[in-house]
Amino acid sequence: MNDMPSDPISGLSGPATPAPERRAAINPVDMPAQDLSAKPRTYRNLTPAATRRSAGSTTILALICCATAIATAIFVYGLSRALSLQNGGTIFHYIFLANASLLFAWIAFAAANSLAGAIAIMTGRGRDTIWLPPADTPIATRTALLFPVYHEAPAAIAERIAELDSELIGLGIHDHFDAFILSDSQRPEARLEEKRVFSALTQNASSGLRVYYRNRENNTGKKAGNIADWLTRHGGKYNHFVIFDADSRMSGALLVRLTAAMEFSHDSGIIQTVPRLVNQKTIFAALTAFAHNIYGPAFAAGFASWQGASGNYWGHNAIIRTRAFAQSAGLPVLPGKAPFGGHILSHDFVEAALIRRAGWRIDLVTSTPESSEEGPPTIIDIAVRDRRWMQGNLQHLAVLGTSGMVPISRLHIALGILGYLSSALWALMLIIGTWLSWHEQYRITAYFPDSETLFPTWPVFDPEAGLAVLKGTALVLFMPKISGLIAHLWKASAGIGEALRTIGLALTETIASMLIAPVMMIIHVRGLIEILLGRDSGWSAQRRDADAISLSQALHFHTVHVVIGLILAAVSASISVQIALWMSPVTAGLLLAPVMTWLTSMRFGSGSLRPG
Repeated sequence: MNDMPSDPISGLSGPATPAPERRAAINPVDMPAQDLSAKPRTYRNLTPAATRRSAGSTTILALICCATAIATAIFVYGLSRALSLQNGGTIFHYIFLANASLLFAWIAFAAANSLAGAIAIMTGRGRDTIWLPPADTPIATRTALLFPVYHEAPAAIAERIAELDSELIGLGIHDHFDAFILSDSQRPEARLEEKRVFSALTQNASSGLRVYYRNRENNTGKKAGNIADWLTRHGGKYNHFVIFDADSRMSGALLVRLTAAMEFSHDSGIIQTVPRLVNQKTIFAALTAFAHNIYGPAFAAGFASWQGASGNYWGHNAIIRTRAFAQSAGLPVLPGKAPFGGHILSHDFVEAALIRRAGWRIDLVTSTPESSEEGPPTIIDIAVRDRRWMQGNLQHLAVLGTSGMVPISRLHIALGILGYLSSALWALMLIIGTWLSWHEQYRITAYFPDSETLFPTWPVFDPEAGLAVLKGTALVLFMPKISGLIAHLWKASAGIGEALRTIGLALTETIASMLIAPVMMIIHVRGLIEILLGRDSGWSAQRRDADAISLSQALHFHTVHVVIGLILAAVSASISVQIALWMSPVTAGLLLAPVMTWLTSMRFGSGSLRPG
């Protein structure tokens, strides 16, 4: 085997023959970097249906946007009444109103989307944007299975490849697939371990599934560069390729169905599946999996109902047409230095947008349970991952203006950016709201306006309006969970006992997520500050498994969060008991952060939180 990127990929297939005798054939393709400011090329061999939206998806999107706008308008009116803005207000009152309204519109869109998805699930319509043929459909094309690796556990990857190999043998179609382990690992000891494990995989192989391994000496472009390196060398031999994360799985039957769908739909550039979260080993991973697997399907089905052919790509568990990707998805290097410039970290959203602007379909399949992955094991691990994702998503500010990008692709990218900026908006709202609460005690109201009038303008605070705003906001905020839970129970046809158990677990997950949310807010705000100060997140290896975090480690990690929680609790209590109670969910989450991280990092044994 050879580590140099200029050499062919070393083969690990079949009997244990010397590595130089087994090489993956060089079949290069051209993958030009796209000019984001130039008019894109639309490929003429695509059918008209590939480039237009269906009337149904357009109608659903219009209904979701209308519901969002109406709910937001009601919120603005109610909050303005609760703030007594009819009697005037300071600039901070109006900033608070604008900030809160933007955040409400964000959660209202999510609520309407999940409601649309729940309806799609319960009616059995519109859950996928493309039809998947049955698993016994004959296939004629060749597909590469790509496993990008960056300091991962090679034994776990080898096990997954061996399992998939057995499934493909059973289906009798293994000759249509080759597996490529594309390592970007840089430490010499990691490279040696990978070679040892993957050589053993070959020697123990029970079929003719060809498996190839290579390691890049210089991991330019990170994961996107890793894929591009394989594509430009060997992509010409394969009609499609499927990307796996180190912890993701897809069944052999699903691979056949996806390949057959690509053969039937010549306009599809990407077919993205929605992976379930599996194999949770910690309490935190179990809580995350419960939320993802119970609430997530309605959310994903909602997206499928209105995005039509302009779907998104999440970087793995998707089948990709090689020609479409090579022609359309070459990523440019953004001007300037990291964190805003350089190679695009969150490449998947951008690749989907570039392929779509060239006229190819980006389809979404939400109905299959045969696609899965594992989630981060602890709060600390998800914080590390989110720091990198935040930097990558904020880089997308330079991509939003790309020439020829379809509106839905811009919406996907904008939602990804707002998903991280929303934490800063939430923090700003808490700060201004606390200050206004303090200021209201000393506010001097102008009872007689400048204009002549026989009656004074008395300050009118409408407590009923404030309570209505609170109730309405809570309903909208929890609507994605409610919609997802109802759709899950409906689809599962759960009995009363199982339904009550699932509802109880949903309440447990909701309480935990409410306590964790303020911590993630501070983590995201800190990440945003670091990015604005020019600090690059780098590219650290992701932990797929973790032992329980000690309480002292949790205290060290959450020192800042506890300090902020103490300050916020003291300030709130100094204003009034009511404000202290109002802020208690936030302060409790920050003060209990070390305990939550410590407890939820413990190994998961009973299985009581595992979603059905």
